[in-house]
Amino acid sequence: MVARGVLTSVSMAIMAVATAAAPLVSLEKREESNNGLTDRVTWDKHSLLIDGERLFFFSGEFHYYRLPSPSLWFDVMEKFKALEFNGVSFYFNWGYHSPKKGVYDFDGVRDVQKAFDAAAAADLHVITRAGPYINAEVDCGGFPGWLMNQHSMARKSSPENDANSKEWLEAIDKYIVPNQITKGGRVVLNQIDNEYADNVDPYYMEMIKQKFAEDGVDVPSIFNDPNTNGYFAHGTGSVDIYGWDSYPLGFDCSNPTVWPNNRSTTWRDYHEMMNPGEPMALYEFQGGAFDPWGGPGYDACRTMVNEQYAKVFYKNNYAQGATIQNLYMGYGGSSWGGLAKPTVYTSYDYGAPISEPGLMTPKGYEVKLQGTFLHTVKPFWTTEHFSPKVDKDDIILVDGLADVNTDTKFYIAQHWNTASEDKDEFHIDIETSDGKFTIPQKNKLVIDGREAKILTTDYDFHSQHLVYTTSEIFTHQTMGSHDVMVVYAYEDQEGEFALKVSKDDVKVDAKDDSVSHSVEDGILLINYKHTNGTTPIYISGGSDQDLLLLVAGYSSATRWWAPIVKDSKDRVLIQGPYLVRGASISDSTLAFTGDIDETTDIEVVVPENIESFTWNDKELKLKKSEHGTWTGTIEFKDPKIDIPDLTKAEWKYSEASPEINPDFDDSTWTTANHLQTNSVTIPETWPILFADDYGFHTGCIWLRGKFNGSSDITGFNLTAVSGDASAWVAWLNGEYLGGYDVGNQAFEDLNGTLKTDGENVISLLLWTTGHEDDWSADDDYKTARGFQKANLLGTRNQTIWSIDWKIQGNLGGEDLADPVRGPYNEGGLYGERMGWHLPGFDDGDWDKVSVPEDKNRTGVSWYRTNFDLDIPDGYDAPMSIKFDDDTKTRYRALLFINGWQFGRYANDLGPQTQYYLPSGILNTKGSNTLAVAVIPIDKGAQLGKVILEPYKVLESSIPAVELVDSPGIDKRQT
Repeated sequence: MVARGVLTSVSMAIMAVATAAAPLVSLEKREESNNGLTDRVTWDKHSLLIDGERLFFFSGEFHYYRLPSPSLWFDVMEKFKALEFNGVSFYFNWGYHSPKKGVYDFDGVRDVQKAFDAAAAADLHVITRAGPYINAEVDCGGFPGWLMNQHSMARKSSPENDANSKEWLEAIDKYIVPNQITKGGRVVLNQIDNEYADNVDPYYMEMIKQKFAEDGVDVPSIFNDPNTNGYFAHGTGSVDIYGWDSYPLGFDCSNPTVWPNNRSTTWRDYHEMMNPGEPMALYEFQGGAFDPWGGPGYDACRTMVNEQYAKVFYKNNYAQGATIQNLYMGYGGSSWGGLAKPTVYTSYDYGAPISEPGLMTPKGYEVKLQGTFLHTVKPFWTTEHFSPKVDKDDIILVDGLADVNTDTKFYIAQHWNTASEDKDEFHIDIETSDGKFTIPQKNKLVIDGREAKILTTDYDFHSQHLVYTTSEIFTHQTMGSHDVMVVYAYEDQEGEFALKVSKDDVKVDAKDDSVSHSVEDGILLINYKHTNGTTPIYISGGSDQDLLLLVAGYSSATRWWAPIVKDSKDRVLIQGPYLVRGASISDSTLAFTGDIDETTDIEVVVPENIESFTWNDKELKLKKSEHGTWTGTIEFKDPKIDIPDLTKAEWKYSEASPEINPDFDDSTWTTANHLQTNSVTIPETWPILFADDYGFHTGCIWLRGKFNGSSDITGFNLTAVSGDASAWVAWLNGEYLGGYDVGNQAFEDLNGTLKTDGENVISLLLWTTGHEDDWSADDDYKTARGFQKANLLGTRNQTIWSIDWKIQGNLGGEDLADPVRGPYNEGGLYGERMGWHLPGFDDGDWDKVSVPEDKNRTGVSWYRTNFDLDIPDGYDAPMSIKFDDDTKTRYRALLFINGWQFGRYANDLGPQTQYYLPSGILNTKGSNTLAVAVIPIDKGAQLGKVILEPYKVLESSIPAVELVDSPGIDKRQT
């Protein structure tokens, strides 16, 4: 029990007035566990403990490989911290680092140490998830392309698979081990494989666990069960802290306002049965949704999994007892190049709290409200469940959580039907150390549609004792001579705040006529209505210190920030800005850093010793109110950025499919002559025409087949195998035959094209979209990319030996021509092999054209232009390229910026038309090279408008962004 009426200690940096403080008294009895390797990270049934201090682990997923500009990792991690995440989860993508067996690259954009450094700079704890399998909607689920030629099954213990898995783990462990908390780093948990629940082999899990231990990983191990299956909670291959994931709304964003009633109310019971001595852990909880080719787009996903979803489902998790919650995703990023598996396109925005171009979202602000509460109101970390009495209990579900160390109780209220959009009123019966109450006493509680509330009772904070509040708590802080608490609810909802006071003549000062108060039996009862802004209510004479109660409407609350002052554990409060990244104090000056998107009125709540303020190192002129808050304005100055109009740019054009020419020299191509394959795709003819068998694992694939004509041959038959949104185009002797979706196509009506005498040449271009994952541990990732059948048709049987095949993918195959950009950046288009996408390529002899085009093009076409940018210092203007066309002719396009492939466009499928260009890849203060490769599927295509535009312009304290190494044509390895 915490004694009432005493102050917590406050750092000297904030306290200007000396106040007597008594230590907190804790009656907590801990039954801590550890993994026998370290006592730096321990746990009990309630939560993790880091160096003996409890932690409600509230984290978001971040994939460094989906943002290949390491400087921006620091920006994203700052935003994680600003949204009150105290942790980050990192997947490590084996295939991203290993283009060839035995070859590992951790340089440049693959320098994972910089990801650890960014997390540390933002004071975030880290979960490492190195697989070997990660899923993550990436090519092969994170396995490298070369693993497809492994004979043994992946995710099963065998000498071959164990050796390959250990090769990867040894490479990545060199980074995980020194970054553990036990070595002075930030890693506190380490995951074993991922979502492994089909065709499981516990000895495979045990092998991984032992390899981590051998390499020096000593933080607790975890496992992310894809459902409440109980896998690896006990027995061989089991982990220290078992947990699971859940995606209750699924991934179909096509009806974004339709929710299933899919909230779990049984997880607490399951946890008590499965691993009651460990904290309840949700290692992946739905933070958004991915979107498929032809899907409704991420705006629809953001609508489906919005801030209302976050209110209902995240708070339900807390009601069930979760104290480890990792949101997948916190920031999604881009599946640039060939990173994506076939079901998803380039954008991996995910409808996450932070958008793909790094912008704040309504859900991000809701995450901030929840996270600040979770980190402020610490009795919430150590609770046991009880069932309170509530009227309307057939409609309203209220879970009770009672702190085991104090009298504090929490009531989490929501609709039984999570999909309900009704507005319902109700009351709750509560028992406190101050008596029993039916709350609210003078009005009614409201759940307004898709909403959930966390109500706090019997809570000691600073010099105050809260009896109860029907508004939700954002945060509280002592400010020297007075305490401050911010509470909020939707606009027009009524609130009731009951405070223990020592005197009946307590004074309540409020300028809002809706505020009323009364005192009875030592309890001050304040009633009010939440408005569009924030209403200050100043309470004096009721305790050792006065209390400033700030009553915010929801919209106003989303713009309240409570950054922890640098080198302190205390917070200051500021309302108004788009983003507040941090706060620091020097003498009597408080310095804020952050971003604004318009001229912004602000209100600041700080200790009395603060007399001046800065915003991004510029002086703020604020006016002090009678109750110690400060108000003023941050002026937004429009930088008037000159964005080049690409419709007026000088474009160069070149035809780029010489492979269709019968005389094309393919002598350097790989001969396709394999008779066996490790693919799970069963060939119907031979030789094997699967690209991966010949070391080509990403992007476009060319095949050329030659056969001698005969009057007996009437055509040929092809069956293409590839992923979603794949397509292929066929030519015979240089003549276009057609473009097709994957599947079988017979070519029989070939009069005039098929030679009955002499050599015939079939040219095939296959557009691929990555490989399947290995979700079910059945080697599905080995599904072929290529042609399952290729045989001649005629009046008598013809065998496949009648066709001699050559195959070509990216230049060098597994021996990369461009190791800097890595194994997913290039495919087998002629222009890619020749380096036409790279800076410095001499296109002086190309034709000049205008874009949008007015000519129909058949065969592959390339377009290049250059443009300059100058984003002023102190601004962040995340940029994009947008395609705009109305052609009905199907085509595919690849977008390259400074040699980096940042867009795969399918005009007939969509939904993506806008592609993010990250700073660092994009030169925001100089020249840029833009290249577009167009592959018509149907005969003839016109490239439409190509538009350069910012998503938003912010006046910003974004950390400096360094240009990544973007080697030009002169550095190409051949």
